[in-house]
Amino acid sequence: MKRIKSLILLLSALAIIILGLTLYKNYPILEAYYYNRSISVSTIKLFMPEEKLKSTMDEEAEFVYGMGGNGWRFSNNKIFVMTSSLGLFQNKVSSIDTENPSYSILGIKVGDTYDSAVTTLKKRGFKESSHDIYTRGNVTIQLSGGSKISRLKIRIEDPAYKGVQF
Repeated sequence: MKRIKSLILLLSALAIIILGLTLYKNYPILEAYYYNRSISVSTIKLFMPEEKLKSTMDEEAEFVYGMGGNGWRFSNNKIFVMTSSLGLFQNKVSSIDTENPSYSILGIKVGDTYDSAVTTLKKRGFKESSHDIYTRGNVTIQLSGGSKISRLKIRIEDPAYKGVQF
């Protein structure tokens, strides 16, 4: 009886450890899906495969070669998208950049005042990590422009490659 209790306790602890490691490894993917609910940039979402990205847009993308990932420029829609060549986001969208006032990221649009954008980000738990860059977990939001936002970028990083320079 004591052996059975010990075995059940050991298996339970092992299951909890495996679950914890799985959640830790896949947390950036869960973050991407969470933030996708608040991204309205054409049909583009974080973690979207390259093939789907190119097939769902209504214009031909200009390929931009990069180190550690590639870019896709949609000039008519004023969108620039980066995909990663490493880790969890391999060949998937890891960055969305727009200058189009028709689109929004986390409720912020190009043309909004800088102060209202910062207020929105702070309400969502983002902290300023450097000038015009706000971070929460693995997600970074970059605001460009003066008193009005002229460009808006969201980026998600794979923690295994955070800080890697190419």
